[in-house]
Amino acid sequence: MLFLQFRKMLCMIICMKHAQLHEVFNSIQGEGPWIGQRQIFVRFAGCTIRCRYCDTLDAVQIQGEQTIPQFCSAQITASSIERKQVPNPVSSQILTMFCNRLIIPGPSRPIISLTGGEPLLHASFLMEWLPMVRNDFTIYLETNGIHHDDMTMVRHLVDVVSMDFKLPSSTGLRPFWDDHTKFMRSTSGKTLYIKVVITKDTTVEDILTTCNLIVQFDRATLLVIQPATGPLAPESNKLMDFQQIALTIIENVRIIPQAHKILNVP
Repeated sequence: MLFLQFRKMLCMIICMKHAQLHEVFNSIQGEGPWIGQRQIFVRFAGCTIRCRYCDTLDAVQIQGEQTIPQFCSAQITASSIERKQVPNPVSSQILTMFCNRLIIPGPSRPIISLTGGEPLLHASFLMEWLPMVRNDFTIYLETNGIHHDDMTMVRHLVDVVSMDFKLPSSTGLRPFWDDHTKFMRSTSGKTLYIKVVITKDTTVEDILTTCNLIVQFDRATLLVIQPATGPLAPESNKLMDFQQIALTIIENVRIIPQAHKILNVP
């Protein structure tokens, strides 16, 4: 019995030090106010929701629908697009090595973007790994803004939080208003901006609800209106109308498209 308990505990410890990753690569930040900034992207596998506009479906492994990827695609150097397929799960030590080799020599401080999928599903791993790299990198977290308890766990280990508000009229999913409210509170003391993806179906009511919740937290919080692409893309006048409505409630609202898609970079 004691042996089985020890074995179970050992397995838990080992799992905490490994993560299921989709890819690690160097590119520009394509969204939000840090658009164009060079970052090292660590894309975690898995997400508990599936928005109809999702553009990273190959990294969205919802239990029962897809399997965890067998390999992680890791860029070898910052100056080359060449990648190597590495078996999952990836250890914290190996991931640190992947990030270090993508640093661009020079005076700028390197930035790691935690993205997905949903990186906060890997909060236990982040608690183990981020202290290893925090002194050498700025940590930028991209999240669906739902997992507030996990955000509370890792808050002291991240610098910038890019939080989605999942508008039901855009996602085709149930509302997450209460989760988003709790999540905003869990980011207290961190640099935060909020992003909403706008589709041809997005409603004024969802924009108003978003802005009113932001006011309750901090009306100076930046709201980024990001147009969906492809068949769900909204008309430009709809974006302008939503920005005008939002600016009557909160202070800072910007319309910012996905630059990496325009430039055709990863």
